[in-house]
Amino acid sequence: MIDRKMSGGWYYTNEVWFSPAYQDLFLSSRNLLQCLVSELRWSRKGKIKEFLNNGKVSYTEVDFKKRFSCCSTTYLKARNQLIKVGFIKQTYRGGMCRGDRAQYKLLIVPGILPKHQRWRKYPDKNWEHDIPKPKKQLVGVETQWKKGQSGRKTKATLL
Repeated sequence: MIDRKMSGGWYYTNEVWFSPAYQDLFLSSRNLLQCLVSELRWSRKGKIKEFLNNGKVSYTEVDFKKRFSCCSTTYLKARNQLIKVGFIKQTYRGGMCRGDRAQYKLLIVPGILPKHQRWRKYPDKNWEHDIPKPKKQLVGVETQWKKGQSGRKTKATLL
């Protein structure tokens, strides 16, 4: 099991908890949101809590699969749903080499301006267009039929 500090915690405001965005989340999406929140690091300057790594928060698919005994598809669906409803925003894609992680910005933490809190606009607007698409993993693009072309041969081969 992954060794995470369990003494900390996070307080969800009633605005977040009862929002249509949060209520539409799957259990796996709520779990991933909590994992991302637990990765936040902060410091206190007087009464103001400043988040040091918001925008660079990451929680890998491998860690999520170990923690919750699920498959890769569950992680991807949870991440995509969090992006769609506006709780997170991907700031860096990752995956270029070993150890290169995707990074996210949490939009529910204090200090985020209301105009940047996408989850507040969720039922009327979603952010499906921000969900990352697979990079050029199309197989057989060169051998596909072109527009207007058919599979029939135009000349008979038998005489």
